[in-house]
Amino acid sequence: MANLWMLWTFFIIVTTFHLSEFFLVWCFHRDNLSWESMLFSWPYIAMLLLAIGEYWVESYYFPALKQPLVSALGIALCVSGEVIRKSAMVTAGSGFTHEIAEYHHPDHELKTQGIYSFSRHPSYFGWFWWAIGAQLVLSNLLSPIVAAIAAWRFFADRIPYEEERLQQFFGEAYATYRLNTPTRLPFIP
Repeated sequence: MANLWMLWTFFIIVTTFHLSEFFLVWCFHRDNLSWESMLFSWPYIAMLLLAIGEYWVESYYFPALKQPLVSALGIALCVSGEVIRKSAMVTAGSGFTHEIAEYHHPDHELKTQGIYSFSRHPSYFGWFWWAIGAQLVLSNLLSPIVAAIAAWRFFADRIPYEEERLQQFFGEAYATYRLNTPTRLPFIP
């Protein structure tokens, strides 16, 4: 198996993502630190298993599909997505959580500067491209499409709900921000 480095790179990228998520929760929200801080869910685990399974099947039956250039593109998407997501988390600081806030906390302020001037939801934007990139690291054919559809559907449901809360919390300031700053996610204004 000449392209085993792709699988090891995939494991390193996935591990780095989850450990860095855990670390940033530890930095900003120690009281909320738990297993959930690692961001594992059954659909996400299924996506990872699909990617690994597809990698093995394609490597065995269709080794010509495993192209280093595709893997390099995946690495670039992962690194870019990770940098964007972590920049969003650090910029928001204690205002960033993995759960949508249902109540406005006094220390919760609207962030519109830095990476938030590029995208209303830079952490989602970063993760969207990271998730697709992780599949491409394995030079897979099917799982990048599945990851893109699954991530898009998740955010297409989550963003409107979250934005209702943000509109309640920040009123006209959020309405103006929303009008002037796109999500940058495909087909989600």
